[in-house]
Amino acid sequence: MSVYLVYPKDPENGSTMELEGTTLGHYLLQRRLARGGMSEVYLAYDQSTQRTVAIKVVNRYRDDHMQRIQNEVKVLGILSHPHILPALEYGEEGPWCYFVMPYAEQGSLRERLVNGPLSQEEAGAILEQVASALQYLHSYGILHRDIKPANILFAHNQHVYLTDFGLSGKIDEGNDLTPVGCIIGTPEYMAPEMAEEPTSISSDIYSLGILLYQMLTGRVPFKARTPLAVCWKHIQEQPACPSLLNPTISWLIEQVILCALEKDPRRRFPTVQAMVQAYNQAASQYNQTLRIAAPTIRLLKVRNQPGQSLRWRMPILPSTPHRTMHLAGSILIAALLFLVLPLSLGFFLSGNGLQTQALTVSGASIVFAQAHNKPHNTTPHVQPTPSTQASASGYSSPQSNGQGSGRGYGQGSRRGHGHRHRHGHRHKSVSTAKEQRTSTP
Repeated sequence: MSVYLVYPKDPENGSTMELEGTTLGHYLLQRRLARGGMSEVYLAYDQSTQRTVAIKVVNRYRDDHMQRIQNEVKVLGILSHPHILPALEYGEEGPWCYFVMPYAEQGSLRERLVNGPLSQEEAGAILEQVASALQYLHSYGILHRDIKPANILFAHNQHVYLTDFGLSGKIDEGNDLTPVGCIIGTPEYMAPEMAEEPTSISSDIYSLGILLYQMLTGRVPFKARTPLAVCWKHIQEQPACPSLLNPTISWLIEQVILCALEKDPRRRFPTVQAMVQAYNQAASQYNQTLRIAAPTIRLLKVRNQPGQSLRWRMPILPSTPHRTMHLAGSILIAALLFLVLPLSLGFFLSGNGLQTQALTVSGASIVFAQAHNKPHNTTPHVQPTPSTQASASGYSSPQSNGQGSGRGYGQGSRRGHGHRHRHGHRHKSVSTAKEQRTSTP
């Protein structure tokens, strides 16, 4: 197995660096925008229409390069989709052949990722547009086979274009333009099965999974010193969990990414549209959890403002069940600590105020229940069960599981006032008991 990549260095082998400032047809080439293994893209000025365009240029003396650009123009000629960058014109002049495309003024996704990973909302918007183009492409029996940030372009209003169809080919067929014994593409985004068998829809889904991984973490899952070593990692190694690189990634979204990156093509999503639906559902559940968690934290903050310097922050919800339990436990412990300890000094506080604190603690438990997708009761029920012995501190032990705010004080603090126990008998007043002992001969 080998990876076939060509980087031209001179005019006869395909270099086009001297084209800046020259003219091809009625297009004035102003500056180079991008460079690939077989072609270069220039910003150009159309002197006939007086508009700015982009032009892809290759050397005609390289037969393989010439065939690929002609294949790209042929593919684009039968496609028409709002998220596929079209070919406007094809031409040949001197040693060069070229085709003209609209200019995407907002640059590429590769340039945007230089500033770091995207949010889950931003990544989802890009994923949906790219997947729409791929789904359309697959419906024509065509694979892209080179999905990567450099081939994702932005126009105005965050409109996304999928571009560079030079490596595209028919589904379940080899590419006649690829030399025997070679594979061609960008190693960091190539599916592991491409080393041994014809590509399929699952190969594009794997590359889309790599793209999503990189958008949310800022890096690709596999890197090495040589292209062959990268391909070997795709085959043999498991990617690092995205949440280890970016803790804001929710557990459900992480599962969507890892499903797309399964080594076995049969275990991936069946279509790119199914992948997008899974991502949107995971993001929706994550946002719903955030909306439930936020009011709880604000309530705790309001109740703890008097005499407190602590300011609560909006929590980053966990991406694993272990983190979920840890976060929920921390919220409950913090709530009990800052609600119960101050009240231990006010043993004779009124019952109404204490019930408000109990509601606050119960509100924190909602976050724990929601994170585990368990049903919960939003109306807390406090069942006071006073002890026959008065507590010196006025709050129950930690074993009370969050019910201590309703025990040891409030109704239970009115010791010896004749309330009835659940087993039916009444306590006698402490003072009455003393009088009976005094009057007894």
